[in-house]
Amino acid sequence: MKEQTIEQFLTDLSAKQSTPGAGGAAALVAALGSSLGSMVGNFTLGKKKYQVVESEVETIVEELEQIKWCLEGLIQKDADAFYPLAQAYKLPKSTPAEIDYKEKVIEEALVGASVVPIEIMEKALRAIELLEQMSKIGNKMLIADAGTGIVFCKAALEGASLSVYINTASMKNKQKKEALNLKADQLLEKGTILATNVYQKISLLYKSSSQ
Repeated sequence: MKEQTIEQFLTDLSAKQSTPGAGGAAALVAALGSSLGSMVGNFTLGKKKYQVVESEVETIVEELEQIKWCLEGLIQKDADAFYPLAQAYKLPKSTPAEIDYKEKVIEEALVGASVVPIEIMEKALRAIELLEQMSKIGNKMLIADAGTGIVFCKAALEGASLSVYINTASMKNKQKKEALNLKADQLLEKGTILATNVYQKISLLYKSSSQ
């Protein structure tokens, strides 16, 4: 999917087909947010005014680029994880043995389909943390771009969480369901609080300077 044009991806996303879906869209949005952070960093590097933080900015940009590439891969991985689940629902259930087998396969596929959006959430959260740092030390002319990146990653975090919850809702293994939900809850809470705080600081900065 990452070889597609933006136009083709959006066409496929809006079509009556299972993939790409919400998880892949969330990964793409988080990748956009990470890219904005890298842009801010690249506009900071090489400037005498920011020479004292150049090493730190370089490190942040390198990690944001790694996150971006991982998220690109997760777009496809999310689609790949959904396929076994879609196939599992098509299995026959005419006999008790078939019913048991189908439930087992569906349960395994639900776990697989939940793990990928959690990976997306982890990457989005880390990107938010790095974007927060960039908003503090990066080129002051581009603080709004860092803030936009944070907003994107927050949206991705929230969107991916729904992909977790919709899959765990159908799980019969209560222990596995609770563990996955707890992980998603923790990532969501931490990222949402941090992203909201940074966004408010940046927006207030611009509002106060315009008065």
